[in-house]
Amino acid sequence: MRLLGILTLKVNNKYIFKNLRSKIIVANHPSLLDVVLLISMLPSADCIVNGLLGKKNILRVIVNALYIPNELDFTEISSRVANSLSKGNCVVIFPEGTRSVPEKPIDLKKGAARLAIESGYDIVPVHIGGNEKIGLRKHDALFSFHPTQRYHYIFDIFPPIPVAEYKQMPSGAASKLLTEKIKEQISSEKFN
Repeated sequence: MRLLGILTLKVNNKYIFKNLRSKIIVANHPSLLDVVLLISMLPSADCIVNGLLGKKNILRVIVNALYIPNELDFTEISSRVANSLSKGNCVVIFPEGTRSVPEKPIDLKKGAARLAIESGYDIVPVHIGGNEKIGLRKHDALFSFHPTQRYHYIFDIFPPIPVAEYKQMPSGAASKLLTEKIKEQISSEKFN
């Protein structure tokens, strides 16, 4: 896509992505291409994906073989995440649970925080920015595209959030506080 001039990609601190191991990567989710671009920067990664993708025609073979569907019960997801992280993989999670809705504040679910606390692996927040991803956003018409610009992606990576301090708290409070910390890091409002 870069060669065809469809998009530009700027990765701040690219070397950090290349050296990440055994971390839970959390990011905002403005477009369809986020997961592909993010996984391409990591040495080895798994991703928690919408379980419905594992039921659709050709995608089901790929999704079920390579990713962790979010429709499994929490114990099974947690087991798969811990297993992947123990092998040195990173696990990518979009804590919004779906793509961001343009011009609305992000709303995060607590699943990423719960998985980090349960597994004991630290979280690395990533903000995906750039211009509007018209045609790739939630609720955009199929086969629509940005009418005047190429897609510009900017990836910003933040220092890891250690989960050790949250493990000493009651689980509900810990998940809530960690989710708020994640939101503070990846929230698009601070980049506008």
